[in-house]
Amino acid sequence: MEGRKNYAIVDIETTGAYAGGSRMTEIAVLIHDGVQVVEEYHTLINPKQSIPHYIQVLTGISDDMVSDAPEFENVAAKVFSLLQDKIFVAHNVGFDYSFVHSQLRECGYYLRSPKLCTVRLSRKCFPGLPSYSLGKLCQSLGIAINDRHRAYGDARATAVLFGRILSADNEGHIQLQLKKGYKEHRLPSQVPLSEFEQLPERPGVYFFRDKHGKLIYVGKAINIRKRVHSHFTGNNTSQRRQLFIKNISHIDFEETGTELMALLKECHYIKQHWPEYNRALKQYEPKFGLIDYVDNSGFIRLCICRLPVGSRALCYFDNVVEATQCLLGLIDRFGLDSRLCVFYRDRKNTEPVNIASNAEVRNEIVAAVHNSRIEEAIASLEDQVTSFVVVDKGRNADEKSYIYYKNNKVYALGFMATDETVSGIEDYIKQEDRCHSNFYMCQLVKKYAASYPQQVQLL
Repeated sequence: MEGRKNYAIVDIETTGAYAGGSRMTEIAVLIHDGVQVVEEYHTLINPKQSIPHYIQVLTGISDDMVSDAPEFENVAAKVFSLLQDKIFVAHNVGFDYSFVHSQLRECGYYLRSPKLCTVRLSRKCFPGLPSYSLGKLCQSLGIAINDRHRAYGDARATAVLFGRILSADNEGHIQLQLKKGYKEHRLPSQVPLSEFEQLPERPGVYFFRDKHGKLIYVGKAINIRKRVHSHFTGNNTSQRRQLFIKNISHIDFEETGTELMALLKECHYIKQHWPEYNRALKQYEPKFGLIDYVDNSGFIRLCICRLPVGSRALCYFDNVVEATQCLLGLIDRFGLDSRLCVFYRDRKNTEPVNIASNAEVRNEIVAAVHNSRIEEAIASLEDQVTSFVVVDKGRNADEKSYIYYKNNKVYALGFMATDETVSGIEDYIKQEDRCHSNFYMCQLVKKYAASYPQQVQLL
């Protein structure tokens, strides 16, 4: 049995699911000395905001019930005195701790307590049960719950459950959770620990899925295990982060061998699935483009402009400098009249450009000659088609990775045996290796190829 320590068994009711925008409506703290409960504290709390109807139905706590209850700032000193120097115990401890920590901090109290999660401890001490939610777990273990979904009733049941855990913990799981630097209690309790334990410390992509198996987030990392754990550190109480963590039920991964392959795979899967919590990353689309159009005087113009998402252009660019260099190069190479080429102008530079409508310019420039040169310049852009393969290390010593850049697009990403050659690259491509290319991926590959030409084989 675990040696004598002072535990604070906590349960709360709230107005919502995230500490950043919701408030506590009730709190119960039971002090347990390792054998029995020796002190109890329970109170309703005025949250200073309306309680949503569905939560009133769930908990039975109405706005009228809390209207005369103390505000948290009036009980913060008492709560802090109970919790200070205790081990914070709760069923799904991350939820309760985030609210208590956040509201105590608002009142000038900084809580730093070791934490124990009775969900995770129950999975260890009572494996194989159909559910580890408090209600169903207590039903499986024959623990009565009075006033379910009320702080005091749930806290009393959790105290009995914790006593069972103390008696059943023959393998030192409590001591392990209390060990300094132990991070498991930060992880979502709804995710099987085995899925964390299988994460490698190597480059790749990882996938967060909801309880139905739907992909909700894709990430990339040089060290998958370290990066996944970093998602669950800190005390960020924003609604988006709290809901994000709450919705994660499963984690899996795919090793990639290299950081570049991880970056490309992440882009590919986001474009393929558009997971809910991956924002539509702006860098995946080009910001500027070179377009052509015919003005009202019959002259074909080349114009650098900011591109709306999904727009088509002759060339795409990350920034104005690259676009300007390209257009200046075309002007020099094909003898274009710069007065008929439109360079990018931001809102601060709105001077109109309409030279071609000026009669004097029309007399100086023959439209047919000018348009012929423009068409040659455009054809030269279309002729600049490149294909190559970037070969790098694989996921193990028996393979190598390849990135097939075909006709100015990232065509496929995959792995081949170390003794295979890229001359027959089309024969090695599996259907699942084909990828959803975009501007950002192409930029990554071109920049990498320029930096490491020894790993590039032209086709």
